[in-house]
Amino acid sequence: MNRALLLMFVVLLFLYTTGFEADRYITVTTHNRLKFALNRGGHDASLQINKELLAEGEIVFTRLSARHAFEKALQNNLQLGLDGAPLVGSLLSDPPIIVFEDYVDDHTPGADFPFNYVNESEHIVKMLKGPAVIYKVKVKLPRHHALSYEGDVYKTVIYEYRFD
Repeated sequence: MNRALLLMFVVLLFLYTTGFEADRYITVTTHNRLKFALNRGGHDASLQINKELLAEGEIVFTRLSARHAFEKALQNNLQLGLDGAPLVGSLLSDPPIIVFEDYVDDHTPGADFPFNYVNESEHIVKMLKGPAVIYKVKVKLPRHHALSYEGDVYKTVIYEYRFD
C-alpha cells in the first residue's frame, strides 16, 4: 500500500511539473515571438519616411503610415485578425495594445543627434544616434497553469537610423 501511494505521489508530481514546464515553454515562446514581431514592426514603421524631405537630406517619418505599417506587421507576425484580435491557433489570448508611440526625426524640436531620449512616464531612456521610431506594447500572457504569471507584459522597441 505504501508503494502504491508513493508511486501515485511521484506520478502526480511528474504531471504537475510537466504541466508547469509546458507553461514556461509557452511563455518564453510568446515573449520571443512578441519581441521578433515588435522588431519587424519597428523596422517597417521606420521605412515610412517623407520622400520629398529625404531628397533634401532630412529623415522625417510619416506618422500615420508608420503606425499603420507597425500594426500590419504585428497582425502578420502574431496571427491577428483585421480587428487586432488573435486568430485561432495564436499564442495570444487577448489583442496586443499599443500604449505608447513616439517619433524622433529631423523635425523634432531640439533633437540634435546623438540625442538623449528620456520619457520618464514610460521608463524609456535611450541615447539615439539618429532618427527613431519608438513603440511600447502591452500584451496579456497566456496562462495554462495555476502557478503561472497572470498579467500583462510591456515590451518596447526602438528602431533608429544610426549616423555612425
